[in-house]
Amino acid sequence: MSENQKLPPIGYVRNEDLFVITYIYVIFGAITLFLNIPLAIYLLKTTNKNQKELIVIIALALSDTTCAGQFLAMGIYRFLVWFNDVFFITQAACNRNVIVASYQICIQMDNYFTLAISFDRLFAVLFPVRYNKCGPGYTFFLITSPITASLIGYGAHLLVISLSDPKFVDEICFNFLVILPGFRDYMAFLRMFCVLIPTLIYFFIYIRMKFKFQRYGNSNAVLSKGMKHLTKTVAYITLASVFLVLIPEIWWYFRLFGGMDASFYFMFILLKKIVTFFIHTIRHRELMKHVEKILPKKFSKMIHLDTQSQSVVSKVKVLREVSHPMTTTVAGRKNFVSEQLKLLCEILLIIAVPRENLAPKDKHSNVRRLPEADSFERKIQKVDR
Repeated sequence: MSENQKLPPIGYVRNEDLFVITYIYVIFGAITLFLNIPLAIYLLKTTNKNQKELIVIIALALSDTTCAGQFLAMGIYRFLVWFNDVFFITQAACNRNVIVASYQICIQMDNYFTLAISFDRLFAVLFPVRYNKCGPGYTFFLITSPITASLIGYGAHLLVISLSDPKFVDEICFNFLVILPGFRDYMAFLRMFCVLIPTLIYFFIYIRMKFKFQRYGNSNAVLSKGMKHLTKTVAYITLASVFLVLIPEIWWYFRLFGGMDASFYFMFILLKKIVTFFIHTIRHRELMKHVEKILPKKFSKMIHLDTQSQSVVSKVKVLREVSHPMTTTVAGRKNFVSEQLKLLCEILLIIAVPRENLAPKDKHSNVRRLPEADSFERKIQKVDR
């Protein structure tokens, strides 16, 4: 037995309720890894370095993958330690443990990524021309700055706890035992701050983009189509963080309504990462196609049908914005509504009629081409050009 290790006090028994958190770590960590590893690998292989919107998603997917792997590793570590003989080690030794250190770094990194990407979206909205000129160096800074800030936070806490008088705790290293109270407050307020500030930023972006559209119509004065799509995607992720991170954090930290059980608290944190995966794939057609290849044929047909209908709707939306500028007169609004009804009928026609029935009439075929579909496809071709 080393000098940093000693036997537990007489009569010491580990709290069995804390062992439930281990199941949360293993189950939800494994699910998050299963979802995010294929996504991250696919994006790393197929993404061009100039595609900023997908590079940001790669960073978020890798952050979620790293955190999920850390939670899974922590769960396995606690399973192994729980059934061994109980020993006490110093707080500094616990913080030097790879599992505990990676937990502190990943929690901070996840929060800083949310904050950094919200400022990136704000920069893109306020200065779109300057943003489009930013090269790979800017993207590298955007990705590495949260990691650097997390390492600085962990290093500062380890330095303080190493210089303090040694305190012995259970070698299973429960988080509430190995983290100093001041650092625990810092992590709690960091999590709240890094969700609340992005929420306010995306609310400002929404108001600004809405104002720009009303003033200029469908112009490129604000953002390109890909950048707008990414802004909405990370806004949805932040909205999920409000319900799965901010509210549970306030509930747990301030002990509202008697406080929240720690197992539910960590379950919400990991559940947010699972929700983030589905937001990424549903919002981006390239990722949906990748998911379609993995799933069984029955599910992939449903996804393929949904993506085709989304494609038709998006093209009609662009056609509507190009063909119909914003009108303020009563007559203009009536014409606008009537045109929208016509376009809606054309969408339903495209979805309802099988694709082979929309093909040109062949000499050896009795299939007629519907004139409504023909006129609509000509409009679509103009939009594509």
